Amino acid sequence: MSPSTPVPRDDLPQQLTLLCSQFARMAARSAKVGVSSVSWRVLATIQRRGPLRLSEIAERENVSRSTATAVIQRLEDEGFVDRATDPTDSRSWLVSLTAAGDEQLAVWRGQMAEHVGPLLEPLPDEDLETLSRAAGILAALVETHDA
Repeated sequence: MSPSTPVPRDDLPQQLTLLCSQFARMAARSAKVGVSSVSWRVLATIQRRGPLRLSEIAERENVSRSTATAVIQRLEDEGFVDRATDPTDSRSWLVSLTAAGDEQLAVWRGQMAEHVGPLLEPLPDEDLETLSRAAGILAALVETHDA
C-alpha cells in the first residue's frame, strides 16, 4: 500500500489497529529495550493513570490476571513499581510507579527516539506532519475512551 493511497473508510479501524500494533512491535525490536512490550506499556499506563489495581492493569493491557501478576512481580523485583494496600478495599492492593520506574521509562523512551527516529527521517515533511496530526488524534482517542 502506497502512502498516497488512502485506506478505504470501512477498512480503517482494522488497518489502524493492525498497523499500530505492528509498528509498536517493530519499534520495540529496533530500540532493543530489553523488556517485553507489556512491561513498558504497564509502566507507562501507571505513570499516566496513577496507582492501579492488578485487575485494572490486566484489563487495560488485555492480558490474563496471572500474566499481569507475573509482570508486576518482575517490575517490583526490579524496583520499578511498589504495591500498597488499597485504602478503599484492604483485600486489594494498588500498584504505583517508583522514581526508578519513572527514570526507566525515560530511558526506554530515549531508546525509542534514538532507534525509531531515523526510520522517520527520510519521510517528506508533509508525511511527518500527517503522522504528527495522526498521533495527536490517536492520543485524544485513547484519553477519551481509555478511562
